[in-house]
Amino acid sequence: MTERTLWVDRKQGIDRRDLMTAAAGLFAGVMGAPRFVGQAMAQSEPFRVGWVRPTTGRLVSSFTMLYVGGLVAIEEINAAGGIMGRPIVKQEEDDEASPAKEPAIVRKLQESGINYMCGPTGSSQSLASLAATTSGKVIQAAFGNAAELGDASKYPYNYQLLFNSNQQAEVCVRYLAETLRLKKIGILQENTAFGEQATAASLAAMKKIGLEPVRIEIYSQTAPDLSAYLTNLRKAGAEGLLAWMASVPSLAMCYNGLHAQKWYPPITGHNGVFYESLFNLVPDEALRNVTGTLYKTLLWTDKRPIGARQQAYAKKLTAYPETKGSATATAGAPFYDFLYLLKTVIEAEKSFDVEKVKRALDNVQGYDGMLGKITLTPQNHTGISIDQISLGTALSGKDPRAMGVFREEAAGLTG
Repeated sequence: MTERTLWVDRKQGIDRRDLMTAAAGLFAGVMGAPRFVGQAMAQSEPFRVGWVRPTTGRLVSSFTMLYVGGLVAIEEINAAGGIMGRPIVKQEEDDEASPAKEPAIVRKLQESGINYMCGPTGSSQSLASLAATTSGKVIQAAFGNAAELGDASKYPYNYQLLFNSNQQAEVCVRYLAETLRLKKIGILQENTAFGEQATAASLAAMKKIGLEPVRIEIYSQTAPDLSAYLTNLRKAGAEGLLAWMASVPSLAMCYNGLHAQKWYPPITGHNGVFYESLFNLVPDEALRNVTGTLYKTLLWTDKRPIGARQQAYAKKLTAYPETKGSATATAGAPFYDFLYLLKTVIEAEKSFDVEKVKRALDNVQGYDGMLGKITLTPQNHTGISIDQISLGTALSGKDPRAMGVFREEAAGLTG
């Protein structure tokens, strides 16, 4: 293995499961001296990671559960001996989900000697943090779908270990135009950085197949009602909708507005449609034609059941009360894979040095992440490829196979 090429796959033996198995064997050998193990961990210098999320403000309830996967990873990694013997310790900072607060928070973490960071969440918040993390050379996993977050030429220290808005748009446009063969497509978009990016990506994807939207409606997240926007789309002749909206209140207003009009066009878009709280806010009839983007590792078909590893992960996630009703969104967060990937490359490089770790991350090929195979290059930090993304049906969340996390792949896309 060279310093510049890190092959993370089963053949090379550098795999999270191998590392955990080895760690488990080491700990099994010292089970007769649990105090010694505890004292050794306690005396080790911790590996401190910035943990940026809102603990106050209006988005606390929407964002808290998105960090649970990271908590599970920390518990597992620390139980297996930490990273090179050092326990992971998170330093939490409240950003109030405010983009304006991000630069100061990053500076505070840097002044504390922290060079690795989980968060923030939200495309607007993530983009606001990147000027500081890039200049400060802080290795970061921001949770945002904006495609530019994975542009390594602009943001060489941020790693987007999830699908981006361009990929989402491509999958959704193909579904409406090619699978369902619809020609008249409307767009309903929230007025956020994510909404803008997703709509721009949708226009590009539609242009490639010779289509234009019949109408685009943009609403404020503080809008008390979406009926007028839906009426405009219907009058424009929309046969299907691309819905770039992520909050439960807006989604509920959309589906209830459609139900009030007795209009049920196929709708596809962001994976916010999988929040189970919508089942209590919206009639089933209004959700029957609703699909959302999701990782194939979290989708089942009659021929492709959910993997045992993902099922075990789901059980751990759903044990946390804050994931109730939102475990699918929780499972789709990048922090679990990010922390395990850090562990893998740090232990392979035998170094916590930021530049060495960055070079290793930039050459990861086919890492077996919970959300899919992760591949990174010095030019591209979007680790999930489009072929690992599909669409799930909203109502399949009521199926026992869902386990609160998984969904059935939409008809016509199975394989």
